[in-house]
Amino acid sequence: MQYRLNKRYSDYASVHEISKLALSISDKYEIEALMIGGSLLGLVRDGDLLPWDKDVDFAVFEKDIDKTFALEGEFRAAGFECRLHYLGVRSPESLQKGKALLLELQQRLNELGIENCQLNGGLLNLYRDGELFSESQALSMLLNTNNIDTMRDVKARISDLGDTYLNVDGDFTKGVILIAGEWRINLFCYHQNPDDQSEFGWSDLNCDHWFSSPLFPAQTKEVHGMTLNLPNDFEGHLLARFGKNWHKPSPSQFSNGRVEGWMQLYKDGVMVDYIVHYVRGEKTYWFEPAANVISTKGFLPATLEDTPAGKLLMPDHPEIFLTEHYGDWKTPVKSWNGAVDNPTIVPSDEAMQAIINPKS
Repeated sequence: MQYRLNKRYSDYASVHEISKLALSISDKYEIEALMIGGSLLGLVRDGDLLPWDKDVDFAVFEKDIDKTFALEGEFRAAGFECRLHYLGVRSPESLQKGKALLLELQQRLNELGIENCQLNGGLLNLYRDGELFSESQALSMLLNTNNIDTMRDVKARISDLGDTYLNVDGDFTKGVILIAGEWRINLFCYHQNPDDQSEFGWSDLNCDHWFSSPLFPAQTKEVHGMTLNLPNDFEGHLLARFGKNWHKPSPSQFSNGRVEGWMQLYKDGVMVDYIVHYVRGEKTYWFEPAANVISTKGFLPATLEDTPAGKLLMPDHPEIFLTEHYGDWKTPVKSWNGAVDNPTIVPSDEAMQAIINPKS
């Protein structure tokens, strides 16, 4: 079995409007969202967003974390899909609640007569270890349906467990998300790839997850004292999804602590990220999917400026950040040449401990 990740983005023309729409919501609540990353580079060097930039990044600071993360409902009402990321170590009580939620959802889906299976990290951890990994973020299940009316029934059936949202992209039903306390559980719809009938999987924000073999019919198996619904050829699925070392314990990134990481918004092929920045003395720490980064002075103070993407809060001295992260950033290029490999990238736990244990 082979696994393929496909990322979908829009034409460049949509980026400005989607960015303006996101900011119109966060600005309404006086959230200071600063332009950062490659988006900042393009605006400073070229006077506009980079033509290949479909992922727009803003920094938000600690004073605005709660206000930002509380806007999920408003962003969704404006047509955005939304995902919140937290990083760090969960309590044993939280892990048990997450496990119980997965088993409860499996039971309710069985009662509705909807074929389903465990998915992603939850599948790996429950099958391999019998428990969820202490650094688990979201949990997932796959439902053998993509009928929107059926998913509305699912949404209604689980609404007593927490807040629920239906994710639909045009005629493509992606699934339902449940937010229950500290846990976010994605109930993804199963699809056959419309562009390649030999692939099967699901879609999440801008990512299509395709496998070369069907994931249904599901297999029911007793594992670590639990009855689990597993994908068809579940060990082949785990090998394809997580690699040849899937059976080995997951390495830990954090020793302790848990913080807000970032909010992802997706609409019409454009991703907008609100990345939480933690200022500690002259250093600013934040987490990204592939790196945990620090920067010295370079974000604040900031000034509201007119740009082709609307009024944006721009650092007064962006050259400090750009030099740290993009090397010879002043040289125009015709395609993305990446951030530099620089000493501002630090281990995850080092960043976490600096955030939760600031020096007095």
